[in-house]
Amino acid sequence: MPTPEQIPIQHEREARPMKRRHSASYYVHRARDSLTTRVSKIVCGIFLTLLFIGGVAAFIAWLSLRPHRPRIHIRDFSIPGLDQPTGFDNAEIIFNITARNSNQAIGYYYDSVEALVFYRNQMIGSAPLVDSFYQEPKNTTIFYKVLSGATLNVTSDRWMEFRNDRALGTVVFRVDITGMVRFKVSTWDSKRHRMHTNCDVGVNPDGSILASYKNKRCLLGLLVLCLWLSLRPKEPKFAIIQFSIPTSSSSENPRATFSYVLEVKNSDKESSIYYDDILLSFKYKQDMAGNNTVPGFNQGKGNNDDQHVPPVEINQRVWRDLAKEIPQGTARLNVELFTSIKYKTWGIKSKHHKIKYQGAVPIGSDGKIKDKKKKVKLRRSKK
Repeated sequence: MPTPEQIPIQHEREARPMKRRHSASYYVHRARDSLTTRVSKIVCGIFLTLLFIGGVAAFIAWLSLRPHRPRIHIRDFSIPGLDQPTGFDNAEIIFNITARNSNQAIGYYYDSVEALVFYRNQMIGSAPLVDSFYQEPKNTTIFYKVLSGATLNVTSDRWMEFRNDRALGTVVFRVDITGMVRFKVSTWDSKRHRMHTNCDVGVNPDGSILASYKNKRCLLGLLVLCLWLSLRPKEPKFAIIQFSIPTSSSSENPRATFSYVLEVKNSDKESSIYYDDILLSFKYKQDMAGNNTVPGFNQGKGNNDDQHVPPVEINQRVWRDLAKEIPQGTARLNVELFTSIKYKTWGIKSKHHKIKYQGAVPIGSDGKIKDKKKKVKLRRSKK
């Protein structure tokens, strides 16, 4: 510690130079980058906001301008003279159909609108309704037509069918309306769209429309397609099970037979199936080994049936060659199945459908289906 007589001496320290991590230009450049980033974020934010607002506006505009399809209604339908035995000489079909445009700001251009009348899925008449016209928004157009002469094909046999249904109380027809439609929004026109509607209509014994069919809305083609897809019956499935054949030939009894069971599966929960006689043929290479027939039967909804059939006698010439391959486990029989079926859905029977299935039965050395398989599924033939 210094005394009063002593003057404290301070030693000056050598000043150290200040170290700068970055130059001034670096900080200027960094400030510029920060400003650019902020401006970019603002611009992107504004753009995304405008894009969102534009998308919402476009969606609202689409909801308000979305075109509704034409609404077709059957107003009136009649067959004068249906109660006359010889009415087919001057047969006429008179109908009145309306087309409604329910859009607020969209018009329709109709092109080549045609009406077709069917009875039991057979066309009995057709005629053009209108060549082309424009329908204003919120407007209803009436189509009135009389089919007779060249536009109506009703023979005496067909008229007799009408009268047979008439005796039961109702004669049912179907009116199809086809044409091309374009939508118009302000000055913009859409491309042409195909329109197809189905109108079922029933008439009284006197030929006038039944009250339950009057003012009935017709089904558009898309709705008919959806209904058809939902109600279309599923095809049955076939399989060969419990197959058995001798493993060798006998000189004492050169004839041989094989046995099997035909498994038939109906997986449809809404339709039962009526089978005609089922013919099965078995071939060894290109030669017929044998065949037999399963008698026709009715199969309920969602049922599995095993059809036990008598043993099949094998062609003697074919058996000589087939018997040589069986011990080696290389033999096989090709199967073809033919029949016709009808579906019954909600009490309505369909027309006959011819079907053909095929498959191959690999035969093991034990005379059973090879590789311990329990069944051989038959596949639908494309031919």
